[in-house]
Amino acid sequence: MNTSTHRRFRLLQTTCQKSGREGGYSVTELVIVISIMGVMAALTVGSFSQFIGGSKDALAVERKEMLNQAVYRFAQNNYELQFDANSGSLADELVILRTLQFRDPNVNRAKIGSPYVDPRYNPISSSDTSVHRLRWTGKMFELLSPGTSGSGILMNFEGTDFTTAFVFPPNFQTAGH
Repeated sequence: MNTSTHRRFRLLQTTCQKSGREGGYSVTELVIVISIMGVMAALTVGSFSQFIGGSKDALAVERKEMLNQAVYRFAQNNYELQFDANSGSLADELVILRTLQFRDPNVNRAKIGSPYVDPRYNPISSSDTSVHRLRWTGKMFELLSPGTSGSGILMNFEGTDFTTAFVFPPNFQTAGH
């Protein structure tokens, strides 16, 4: 007895039968694909490291410009910020930075436009020649690239140098004249 259901089952059975070769990939095909992916990964990692180096340079230049703009705004609203750089000291840059971050709590004595730099910016000093640093020259900040000797504010590219706002002592005196 041949019913329509029985014929349909027979049609499905003949169309779903596998050919002589099983499905999947051969070992040779897998080796070729993995080799190509390895070559592409090696090229990508090499290019990626160049982009990271370039982006760190750009971020360091941007941070230098941010600080120099703050020095300029400070000079426009107050007095020219001249603080002679002491080449043997790591503290010069932090003294200038704290001056740019200070806003007098007494509203009558507060400088116009202050603070000029976000008070949450709390970098550390470094003389490590393998990293970017920002050095005070006496009138402005300059960027020390890796390989250049000298001390300055350490450029932190992870953002961990932005923390809680710096608390100024009650007798804080700004730098410069």
